[in-house]
Amino acid sequence: MGLFSNLFHKPEATESDSPAPITIVAPVDGTIEPVEEVPDETFAAKILGDGFGVVPTSGTVVAPVSGTVTTVANAKHAVGITTEGGVEVLVHIGVDTVQLKGEPFDMLVAEGQTVTAGKPIERVDLEAVKAAGKPTDVIVVFTNPAAIASLDVDKVGRTVATGQKLGTMTTK
Repeated sequence: MGLFSNLFHKPEATESDSPAPITIVAPVDGTIEPVEEVPDETFAAKILGDGFGVVPTSGTVVAPVSGTVTTVANAKHAVGITTEGGVEVLVHIGVDTVQLKGEPFDMLVAEGQTVTAGKPIERVDLEAVKAAGKPTDVIVVFTNPAAIASLDVDKVGRTVATGQKLGTMTTK
């Protein structure tokens, strides 16, 4: 090989080249539940993707993953975050809460903002949501499964704390 051959030769891919696992944390204090058990047919049927829910006991919602805020719903009930590896994560607060027109929500982030897992993204008045007759489940869904190589989240019904590690995922 010539003197400059290393400049033009791409090395073989190795295990160390594979993407680092992405940490997934609890978005809120509460009890974790499989997405199939959330009280919304669209989420429970995994039409938007796989994920999990948390029946909250506190109103501060944090980013379940690190990434860029790509969507903030007008009704402030949902936030979309895209990870560095391109996984789209939807954080949806409550069921049918779009009907509340943003009233019980205080958005703490804006589109284009970078967030880290565990950083507060929103506050919600859970009592106002309950008073409106709506479930308060905080639902986390990974909406583009084709970008995910592996997803390992502990969905067993247990009490979790905001920011507590629930699992990991790797991208393709």
